[in-house]
Amino acid sequence: MRRYLRATLRDRLRSGRSLHLLAVMGVALGVAAVLSIQIINDNALAAFRGSVAAISGTADLTVTGTTRAFPDSTYLGALADPDVEMAWPIHRLTVAMEGRGAFLELTGVDFFLPTGLPLDGTGGGTGSAPLTTPGWVAITPALAREHGLRQGDEIEVTSGSRRVTLRVGSLVDLQRVSPGASRSLAVMDIAQLQDRFGLGGSLSQIDLRLRDGAEPADVVRRLGTALGPGVVVQTPGERTDDAASLLEAFRLNLTALSMISVFVGLFLVYGSTRASLVRRRREFGVLRSLGASANQVLALVLVEVALIGLLGVAVGLPLGYAIASLNLEAVSSTISNLYLLNEIEQLRLTPGLYGLAALVGVGGALASALPSALEVSRSHPTALLAPFTLHARVRTLAGPMLAGGLLLLLGTAVWYRWLGMAWRPAGFVLAAALLVALSLATPRLLDLATRSVRVTGWGFGYSVRTLAARLQSTAVAVAALAVAVALLVGITVMVGSFRQTLESWLNGTVRADVYVTTSTWSRSVDVAPLDASLIATIGEWPEVAALDRLRGASVTVGGRRIVLAGVDLSLPLAERFALLAGDARTVGTTVRNGATMISEPLARRVGLGVGDTLRFATTGGEVRLPVAAIYHDYGNESGAAVVGLATLARTLGAGPISNIALYLVPGADPEAVVDRLRTAFPDLPVVVRSNRTLRTEVMRIFDQTFAITRVLQAMALLIAVAGITLALIVLARERLGELALHRALGATRGQLFWIFAGKGWAMA
Repeated sequence: MRRYLRATLRDRLRSGRSLHLLAVMGVALGVAAVLSIQIINDNALAAFRGSVAAISGTADLTVTGTTRAFPDSTYLGALADPDVEMAWPIHRLTVAMEGRGAFLELTGVDFFLPTGLPLDGTGGGTGSAPLTTPGWVAITPALAREHGLRQGDEIEVTSGSRRVTLRVGSLVDLQRVSPGASRSLAVMDIAQLQDRFGLGGSLSQIDLRLRDGAEPADVVRRLGTALGPGVVVQTPGERTDDAASLLEAFRLNLTALSMISVFVGLFLVYGSTRASLVRRRREFGVLRSLGASANQVLALVLVEVALIGLLGVAVGLPLGYAIASLNLEAVSSTISNLYLLNEIEQLRLTPGLYGLAALVGVGGALASALPSALEVSRSHPTALLAPFTLHARVRTLAGPMLAGGLLLLLGTAVWYRWLGMAWRPAGFVLAAALLVALSLATPRLLDLATRSVRVTGWGFGYSVRTLAARLQSTAVAVAALAVAVALLVGITVMVGSFRQTLESWLNGTVRADVYVTTSTWSRSVDVAPLDASLIATIGEWPEVAALDRLRGASVTVGGRRIVLAGVDLSLPLAERFALLAGDARTVGTTVRNGATMISEPLARRVGLGVGDTLRFATTGGEVRLPVAAIYHDYGNESGAAVVGLATLARTLGAGPISNIALYLVPGADPEAVVDRLRTAFPDLPVVVRSNRTLRTEVMRIFDQTFAITRVLQAMALLIAVAGITLALIVLARERLGELALHRALGATRGQLFWIFAGKGWAMA
């Protein structure tokens, strides 16, 4: 059989070139859809893991705060543990590079301790330059090349409204230490960072190296008791797991959508394999009559299908990488905007991704072809040699397939209602059942729809009516297109509904005329203060009727960092927040008395309602705040909470204002006020937006977030169109004798063309 396969394979592929080409295309697009998403998913975590490893690669444990920072006295407490051999104090801060449209991830380290960083020109970090040169900073060669920087150049950076000048003292190739490290990482002396950015007396991280033989779990337990509730002690692996949990829903959504393309692509493989096997039944009958076993015939068919799968993988691998590369910027911006993780700067194909491509391509092709291959291989030789009418069998099975699809959908719906609703991926299970049921129902629905068409001539009605005569081909193509259209309509409606909801939310909550913040606010909520003199001056302008102040902080609730916002209570809360639950008449008074409002995502994630208590740990102990209301929020998936400024100061200590919103007097032009603000404070690095500009920016970010879904929709639809093409080719080949008779009786080429064009339109 191997010699027979080698002798006939080339001729068979050549004779069925169009069928096999469409099948390869279906596999390739399915592989590309899944692979492109998994490349992005894997490299998103690799970027975070690489940046952690570049700075903390030799650490056994890491101490971080439940708030953004904790007192530097914690360092001595950690070092006092008998199993801690060495400890490195670290302070992290994201700053904006002035005039360069980029951020710098500053990491302050103690150069009196061995850093292990590959610093050039500083004696491996032992020289005095990092300590004595004002603003000394080491940046990566990649960042230096991108912005045309050299050793000795100055960089203007901002944190909040504070502007600081840094000097490039060295180039540190962190990608050599950790290939996934961000090119935006920069290293400077921790004392200089604390002094220049006003962060004295605090740390954001302590890396620990344990003595040989120490048990990490014991050290974690002891340090948790000794250092208090305001810190968390973790291994590097646990920190990566936390990042993975942040991206869990995002990755799940994209993976589920990409699998639709695979599902649709398998219809193509099934259809082409089915058509090929029907055409070759007599060949298999002869082989079986000459002594070939059922398993040999089965292996012959599956080897050919596996070859199609391999060709699809070969095409799908570079295509998937190209799609991932083209969408890298949009997805990377989404991850950094929504989850505050490192941007994806490079794409790497791991061995696991090659294995995934092979599994999806070859495994999917074999799975889709297996039913047809088993049917042919298990048939008796006389049945294979006899005339065969597959469409009659499909019509006979159409009713049971419809019933099976309905039972599947009903059973899944019952499971979802009573058991699966609390499981996050359950909605995708229900959607998958719907698509499978739709596919199983297609032959019966197509038969019913075409049977009622009256044929009055050789036109469109004839094209539609004759579709049911070849259900084995047309039903598969219609099912593939139906699934693709379901995906297209479903995602379009869903994203459109999200967009309308977001617009309604903006209309209800974004009511101020002008908003003033800083460029680092979105990256460093706690340390992005506005200049106090700026706030005081603006408040006295005659155009300003009211000024709303906001102070941002961050705390850890349910294992995730959330925004804790302190707001000015001089304006009614119910007018600034769209309440989902709570009494709008009393919420202002309740929050003024020390309660909190929490966002809907936070309430859903940790299971809190009005009247419950929000708990979080600080360096001063556990804080408990009664929940007065729940409000709609679409700005933070992890959640947020709102308290009065006085409550925030009492909870976390005094701090500066980070955002202000201006309500102008009637008749004042917001755009004119924006221009005046920019002119009046040219030296302050603030971001000033009018109401209209802010809304436009929010919607731009929204559209960017869902850009990748349009690519997945297009790929599924393209596969389905190929399915229609495949069905028409199969129909034409099956009806060659009939078409020749039509031509002999006087039918023109144009009439035959419109017959098949009508079939394509009817299937669509």
